[in-house]
Amino acid sequence: MSHPTAALPPPAPSLLMLPGELLVLFFVRLDAAVAALAVPPPQLLEGLRAARDLLGFEGLQRDEDDRLDELLPWAGSV
Repeated sequence: MSHPTAALPPPAPSLLMLPGELLVLFFVRLDAAVAALAVPPPQLLEGLRAARDLLGFEGLQRDEDDRLDELLPWAGSV
C-alpha cells in the first residue's frame, strides 16, 4: 500500500553527529535534502561550526526565482 507523500509535512531540519576514531561525520537535513560532512577528530569544532552553518541555509531557498529580465537593470549599477 503506497502512502501519498504530498500529505506529509517536510521533515524538520536536523543535525546528526557520529563520532569515530578516524572521522567525525555530520549529517545535516534540510527539508528533503541531506548533506554529509566528514572531519578528523582534531577538527571536531570546525566541523561542528560548518554543520551549524549548513543548518542556517534553511528557508533561503525560494520557490520562484527572479526572471533574468527583472535582474538586468541591476547589472549596470554594480
